[in-house]
Amino acid sequence: MTKEIQKSSSKYIVAVAFAVIAAALYLFWAFPYRAALGYREEMQLFQTTGKYFAELALLPAGIAIYIGEFLTQFFNNYWIGAAVMSLLLVMFGLSCYLICRALTKKDQKIVNLMLSIFPLIFLWLFLGNQDVTLGFVTALLVVTLGAYFYISTDDWYPIAEKYLRMIVATSLLYWLAGPITIVFTLLIITYTCVTGQSSIANKACLVIVSLITLVANILAWDFTITYPFSYQLIGIGYLLTPDVLKADQLIIEALCIIVPIAAYLIARGNVSKKIILPVLAAIIVVPAVILYPKAYDKATYRLIDYDYMVRANDWDGILRYSDAHTPNLPLSVSATNLALGMTGQLDSRAFDYYQNGTEGLIPSFTKEAISSWTTGEIFFQLGMINSAQRFYFEGMEAIPNYNKSSRAVKRLAETAMIRCDYKLAEKYLHMLENTTFYRKWAQRNLQQIKDLTSIAPPLYGQLRQRMVDEDYFFSEGEVDKTLGQLFIKDPSNDLARQYLILYPLLQRDLNKFVQYMGVVAESHPQYNPLLAQQALAFISMKNGQPIPQNMVSPAVEQSLRGFAQAWTSKNPELIEPHRHTLYYYLISNE
Repeated sequence: MTKEIQKSSSKYIVAVAFAVIAAALYLFWAFPYRAALGYREEMQLFQTTGKYFAELALLPAGIAIYIGEFLTQFFNNYWIGAAVMSLLLVMFGLSCYLICRALTKKDQKIVNLMLSIFPLIFLWLFLGNQDVTLGFVTALLVVTLGAYFYISTDDWYPIAEKYLRMIVATSLLYWLAGPITIVFTLLIITYTCVTGQSSIANKACLVIVSLITLVANILAWDFTITYPFSYQLIGIGYLLTPDVLKADQLIIEALCIIVPIAAYLIARGNVSKKIILPVLAAIIVVPAVILYPKAYDKATYRLIDYDYMVRANDWDGILRYSDAHTPNLPLSVSATNLALGMTGQLDSRAFDYYQNGTEGLIPSFTKEAISSWTTGEIFFQLGMINSAQRFYFEGMEAIPNYNKSSRAVKRLAETAMIRCDYKLAEKYLHMLENTTFYRKWAQRNLQQIKDLTSIAPPLYGQLRQRMVDEDYFFSEGEVDKTLGQLFIKDPSNDLARQYLILYPLLQRDLNKFVQYMGVVAESHPQYNPLLAQQALAFISMKNGQPIPQNMVSPAVEQSLRGFAQAWTSKNPELIEPHRHTLYYYLISNE
């Protein structure tokens, strides 16, 4: 009776195990790492046109890339994106399990299950590299499923047909999945060697023909396409960085071969489950625990989180995130400052967070996508539309594999509409019209442009009103002057006002601060934020003058005197509570 119960329960153990894994993966991608889904989606612009399909179909692995990009567009909604990602990973793990079962032809469900989880774990870790595309995952899945169907049906065919079947399958898979087809070739070689149905001569011949077929496909495609030969060996479209071969990729491919071989050897060796199962559990858990922190690097993913929230204009979310994780890099600091400015707190709370000079307010251009787009968003919200257009365009051009970007193209369409450059706007909108998730937005704006006349109400009127008469490409040394022009043009531009006040403080230029406060006071005589009071009190004390009681609150005066006493004492314990203050920033060299 007990044995019958065990057999009955074992029928469902694989299904239950993969269901639990799917649920865990879904929660992983839907919550702590949802920003990684958004990052992958914004790094491409999937087009639903036949031309786009044809361009990719003419490449090795082009179909896998096309399917991968099609699925990646659903990452626009992280609930759906998490389901897509977890489903693909579970299907890969299941394909590895099926290969192990087909190769062993023995009832060892738990062993095969635990072995199949091993390559799944490494693929999950590899996806911690944000540059790994869904094209790689799709190609890997296509190849492993192809190997399973080949192995599981091999007994149906006579030896002569096996050659033709292998040649056709290899050529088809190379077109669908690219150089990762080597996994298929090595798997069928492994199967050929361990099966006892053919003579040694037939086995050797099939192995040689398999390798020749793979090499022939590589050389044939190299003759056909214009990519460098090294790109084809690495895999075109597997990573955003097309000229880089990661060791993790080779490890995953190797595991797809090693795991079925291990399953076969365990089946042949009749190893005790009491010994093998704890060993396999350790082999699965230990690498995952050790490699996880490196695979999902905290610093990298915090920047991706900031990028995700900046794109969503989730200003309150950014501030909550910065309260939990101290921002200390230009991108995170600038995103935090933008969030403070958009919520009207920059001129009072800026020094609650780490500040690294003016680079943390408006970073200089770097040839990298997400930092350029964050800076571009700052310019966009300020009303510096030409500069926003430049940074979004340059950020898109910095994508290593020369993809277009859904995020950048959408913002470029908006900047063109604000600038009344409707021909350029139509170009970008037509690109978005060929997408799934941006089509309705693009069609709505195309119709607005079509109906627009020269005297019609302007699109994006507030941002257009904020633009200076000639929104030029300024030099990095003139940012504060441009901020001043933005404020003078539109004194209601609260963000420009806050940036104008904070900029000279970050430069530690108190004379310029006094000058800029005078400009602000002409249109806002009652404007007296906390940072202005602190700066005025500091200037008065530095010059040996009494602190003006009508402009500085008693609390600010008390905080300054407390800082002065702590600083003169040179006691680090007394200074530490004042570290996040304007006074500390002005007087320290940090």
